[in-house]
Amino acid sequence: MKKTLIFATSLLTISLMPTFQVSAQGYAPGAAVAAFSLKAADGKAVNLTDLATAKAVVVVFTNPFCPYTKLYEARLATLAKAGEALGVRYLFVNPAPGEKPTSAQQVAATGSPDKLAGFTVLADEGQVLTKAFGATKTPEAFVLQPSGGQFLLRYRGAIDDNPQVESDVREFYLREAVNMINAGQSVKTSEHRAAGCLIKTF
Repeated sequence: MKKTLIFATSLLTISLMPTFQVSAQGYAPGAAVAAFSLKAADGKAVNLTDLATAKAVVVVFTNPFCPYTKLYEARLATLAKAGEALGVRYLFVNPAPGEKPTSAQQVAATGSPDKLAGFTVLADEGQVLTKAFGATKTPEAFVLQPSGGQFLLRYRGAIDDNPQVESDVREFYLREAVNMINAGQSVKTSEHRAAGCLIKTF
């Protein structure tokens, strides 16, 4: 069966329903996330509501020019590929799609700005999704659980406890949150402060 990944590279259209209250810090754990619609480069629209049969939806804010993104690139790719078999869908979001590298070294190091370890990265034009979620760092993860026609935020924050050295990771925050949801359990810790590059808002 052909595997499909639901990402977008160009236009992001978000519809926030008036019944959803979003603070300056974004959604708090346990809150229902407003439906949003993504339009891919080929013009095909993909809606969050179309992922209602997924075990979980993981939204990861990332930036190809952020050193922390490079440190986490392989780990994120591994998680996303493993998630496919579990019915977990990953959406990678670039909160600064217009940002340009500051040096030739960055260009060489990052490669294509719309790719992350083989996965297409979603461009958050206007930072609408970034502000709705309250994302402040890259990378920063948000785990959504489909429930009763809604998507409830179950975890937000760091991917694990060691950005610099993968082999020294002792706490796998994102992986554990996803595994708990898959097992029908409540996520023990719903938030860990993300370590990464500060998202420049405009």
